[in-house]
Amino acid sequence: LVITGTNFSATIGENTVYFDAGAASLLSATSTQIRLRSALVTGDNIKIKVGVVGADQFSNTMQYKLVAAVARYGNVADFEAASGISSDASGNLYVAYTSNGVEAGIMKITPAGIRSNYAPATAGVSLWNSIKLGPGGVLFALRNVRAIYSYAAGGGTSATLWTAFPSGVSIIDLDFDQDKNMWAVGNNSAIYRVEPNKTVTSFPFTGNVRAARFYNGYLYFAAETSAGQKIWRAQITSAGLGTPEVYFDFDTAYPAKQVLTMTFSSDGVMYLGTNLTSGIVVVTPSKSHGTPFSAYSGLLGSGCVAFTWGTADDLYASSKTGLFLKTTHRGKRGAPYYGTAQ
Repeated sequence: LVITGTNFSATIGENTVYFDAGAASLLSATSTQIRLRSALVTGDNIKIKVGVVGADQFSNTMQYKLVAAVARYGNVADFEAASGISSDASGNLYVAYTSNGVEAGIMKITPAGIRSNYAPATAGVSLWNSIKLGPGGVLFALRNVRAIYSYAAGGGTSATLWTAFPSGVSIIDLDFDQDKNMWAVGNNSAIYRVEPNKTVTSFPFTGNVRAARFYNGYLYFAAETSAGQKIWRAQITSAGLGTPEVYFDFDTAYPAKQVLTMTFSSDGVMYLGTNLTSGIVVVTPSKSHGTPFSAYSGLLGSGCVAFTWGTADDLYASSKTGLFLKTTHRGKRGAPYYGTAQ
């Protein structure tokens, strides 16, 4: 925020700006302007005043409204932990979660915040790393093994085996392209396309691929290879998958860190859920990047493991600490595919 007035100090440390009882973090100051990051308070009538060293009184008081950029969501209890999340075109959210460390199934949260049990726990499953609502309302689930599981549209029953891959393959994330083909990735020597009739085709790529997302004709994926941790992309063509190319050198920008999930807004901004303390890295189409949510690292915990978009400009994320969070995006929401909010 920027406060404009008079009689401020050009020495930044001689100014103090209060949002109610909380002090703001000042970024720069002149005698007529103070740039700052607000204190972590929200409300409709926050009282803001400025104090300057040497002045015997505070400034006049002004009122301001602030809403949370990041907030806990979904009434996830302290003994519960969210992992994979997905959403539909109506704004309903689907959350895989554990209770007291035990897989508890899938919860559904309506746009009004009403929570219900969408599907019960599945025998033999300890955690769903990723879930994705696909064509026909089928919810797909992954747990880093060589199989993809599914919940029938409408939920109500446990997950069943949908398809299996050869021994040694592990699948940790998936997404759908414009032709309803599924693209499945993991720590393998190939990326797999699964057509609606379950025909599987492999495309060579050796690396530990932790996340994938389809956007604007390309499959983007975060992979750790002998060259380090990078974001790759490959064009999806009628013949299959084009030659992968490096899109963003994550390892150079954020050494020794990992990308755990990813998504796009419809204006081409890439969101990377990482194990950075700031959680989310944002990469623009021009490849500029940063951590705009770093002020909320206390909520984001030690990183983000899953994303999904709501029906407005809200991005939902589950964190490594098990929290389920709602963040406000300052652009456009992710584009929907087949009833699924990207």
